[in-house]
Amino acid sequence: MKTLQALFEEEKENLLSTLSSQKDIEGVIKQTDTLLGRILFRFNENEESEKVKAYAYAVMQSIRASLPLIDSTGEPEIYTYTRADGTVQKRDLRFLLVLFIGIACCAAACVLVMLSMRAAAAVLNLPVVLILLCAGIVCIFFSGKLSRPKNSSTQKVTAEIKADPERIRRHLLAAIISADHLLDEVRTEERIEQRHQLAKEADDVDQSELRLLAQLLEDAYADKNSDLSRETISHIKYYLHSRRIQALDYTPDNASWFDILPGEGGTLRPALVIDGALLRKGLASGGRR
Repeated sequence: MKTLQALFEEEKENLLSTLSSQKDIEGVIKQTDTLLGRILFRFNENEESEKVKAYAYAVMQSIRASLPLIDSTGEPEIYTYTRADGTVQKRDLRFLLVLFIGIACCAAACVLVMLSMRAAAAVLNLPVVLILLCAGIVCIFFSGKLSRPKNSSTQKVTAEIKADPERIRRHLLAAIISADHLLDEVRTEERIEQRHQLAKEADDVDQSELRLLAQLLEDAYADKNSDLSRETISHIKYYLHSRRIQALDYTPDNASWFDILPGEGGTLRPALVIDGALLRKGLASGGRR
């Protein structure tokens, strides 16, 4: 009989491929729940103990109920930021050049004004001074414009949460291994209860009745070739069977349930057994049936 772990390992490749194909967490949870339900069905098909089946159903339902925890990471946050288009770095040289020209023009205008004042010829140099001064102001103005990024863009950054199939498989495997340990404990407890019940039933059997039936069987086996003896043996075995007691003939496999006498003859008195527990030893001779 296969354990839950063995059945889960058989579905490993199917689980990983199915989860990898899912585009959202809801699909992952649904497919995982379907897989666990299939494993539980296959397990209960081969399990004979109703008690183990009940525990397997309960523990697998607990695992399936916890699957929504896969989606417990919370809502993704959306951040916005402004980023320049990268043209500032390319324009640094032009910005410095225009700024230098503007400063040079203004400085030249100032120098001309000072020279004209000394030479008393300010009227003759006034147009040139005005031209240089205007050119300097215009260059300085445009250098300021070039120092700013013209094309800026606002971008949205979104976070997409995707399930990790291998991580989910490992966590499910750990839970299923724990479930198998629990079911093993349930089986052990059930076997102990069965042994206690067998011992109780064996104690409840009337020993005087067993002695009488064993003696009747021994007498019938002494002349088991006659029709009356065979009929007696059949009736006694049927009565014992109705009480879950088996009358077993000697075989090498059950020799420990018989007292062996020298000589030949096989089974002289069958052993009386209830559910694998010996109630009364049989008698055989010569180790033959």
